[in-house]
Amino acid sequence: MTTGLRLVNATLENTPLPQLQDAILDEETLAQLFRDIQHCAVLDEVLLKGGLLSMASEKSVPLTEALEALRERRVVGVQLRYWYAGANWWDTLMNTPRGVRLIRIEHKLEAGHLP
Repeated sequence: MTTGLRLVNATLENTPLPQLQDAILDEETLAQLFRDIQHCAVLDEVLLKGGLLSMASEKSVPLTEALEALRERRVVGVQLRYWYAGANWWDTLMNTPRGVRLIRIEHKLEAGHLP
């Protein structure tokens, strides 16, 4: 959890669920996503997912290492946490039989409490 951040009046009644983006990526699109994040975003964390309920890494790993581990199927998935265009994004990438599945969510934070 990032310190210094606070959700404002977060209750089930007044907090809408964030929208999810969901897509299957081919190899070319996956490579472009990693290039875009490397060159256009401020990367906070890159975490490797070892199994359905476990992380393969307890600390952030380099972006290139995450892409290689995902491509070689040494991990179930990868989570990228980054800032882009003033918003905090979490991309979860999971290997599936059809390709790499991307689940993207934007985390909205109160402007006065940005890092």
